[in-house]
Amino acid sequence: MIIVSTKSEDFEGVFKRILARNISPDSTIEDRVRKIIIDVRERKDKALIDYTRKFDGWNPVSPERLIMTKKEIEQAEKYITREDRKAIEKAAERIENYHKSTFPGNVIYKERGAKIERVVIPLELVGLYCPGGKAGYPSTVLMSAIPAKVAGVKKIYLATPAVQGKINPYTIFAAKVVGVDAIFKIGGAQAIAAFAFGTDVVPSVDKIAGPGNIYVATAKRLVQGSVGVDLIAGPSELVTICDGSVHPLIPAIDIIAQAEHDERALCVAVSHVGPYLHQIKNIVYFLMKIMPRRDIIEEAFRSQSVLIQTRSLEESIDLVNRIAPEHVGVLTRNAMKVAREIKNAGTVFVGANSPPAVGDYIAGPSHVLPTGGTARFASGLSVEDFVKKTNIIFFTRRRMVEVSEHAIRLANMEGLFGHAFSVEKRLQKTIKSLDYILKIYDEEGKKTNKNKEANKK
Repeated sequence: MIIVSTKSEDFEGVFKRILARNISPDSTIEDRVRKIIIDVRERKDKALIDYTRKFDGWNPVSPERLIMTKKEIEQAEKYITREDRKAIEKAAERIENYHKSTFPGNVIYKERGAKIERVVIPLELVGLYCPGGKAGYPSTVLMSAIPAKVAGVKKIYLATPAVQGKINPYTIFAAKVVGVDAIFKIGGAQAIAAFAFGTDVVPSVDKIAGPGNIYVATAKRLVQGSVGVDLIAGPSELVTICDGSVHPLIPAIDIIAQAEHDERALCVAVSHVGPYLHQIKNIVYFLMKIMPRRDIIEEAFRSQSVLIQTRSLEESIDLVNRIAPEHVGVLTRNAMKVAREIKNAGTVFVGANSPPAVGDYIAGPSHVLPTGGTARFASGLSVEDFVKKTNIIFFTRRRMVEVSEHAIRLANMEGLFGHAFSVEKRLQKTIKSLDYILKIYDEEGKKTNKNKEANKK
């Protein structure tokens, strides 16, 4: 982990690498994923069994073995202590309460002679992906499934890799708590392909949500359009703004927590106080030696992490908005005021008592967030990702007549004379005029058929 100043000549090179972190995967990965998708689409469950045997190290024998049974779910629960169950249930309760408060309601717009309703309709089928390679993630199940449940999705399915045929029991229990309809023991790009196109065992869904590794993210990008997807998530990110007013231990432990997610995690602290950044660096290197996931943390610090010294707090804020990270920590005086100046972030954590880890587990909003700079235009997973909005439009005749002139003129501007005609004919006073037009069309059709028969003869 290096310290670089915005005044230094090499700063732009370092910063460009941070901004370029959202580049597409290399063609080799994309080609592999595309082959998996095509294979699953064509061979369906046979392909899923082959990939499960190859990547997850166990043989399902039959497609039905890819579905977790009720007995397996009950057995997994026996491994969980009462205290751990309570933690998962409490998190589920808080997450559900938050998302209920954000549910988008129907909208009714009225004016004289017209009424337009925006009706919120939940999706029918949703497939959720939960990673399972490097660790178990029950929190991801809660953060993905609960917004879908609150939205009113009828069927929610979960796919997660079963390494050596086993799934983390906490993940299974979290799925039970939120009422997932089925758990599929399938991982990687093949799980995304199965949800997108369906097999005899795995249903095709309306939307796929949930984070995953680069193969999962690439698969989601390739099937998008055939099925809805939430976010094309990349490695986790944290940028912390500091001004030296908070003990350096706080940003240091937040950086370490972020780095243990992934070797490619982006961990950045930004401050205009140079000595403070050196304190953070020293604490980070001291603490990471005792961390169980030290190898992952060290690699994250080598590849993506950096400490940036700025000229001022204002420049720090500007850099954060340019990076547009997944998480932003604000550890400054007047922290809430600074937080409101952050325009590009998945979630902002304000003050020393709001660690990103609380947002990961129990605060309420989903921890499935935009990464790779996409916070410039994207938001975290929410109830709105699992509903669609349909407009219902009603005009009285009088109101239609009043606005018709403008509609006709716009249609003619675009050369869509059929559109203009469909409005013009409604302006006629009686339905007889429409009957007359239909009669003419009918007579013309008969003439055309007679001519065709004559030509044949």
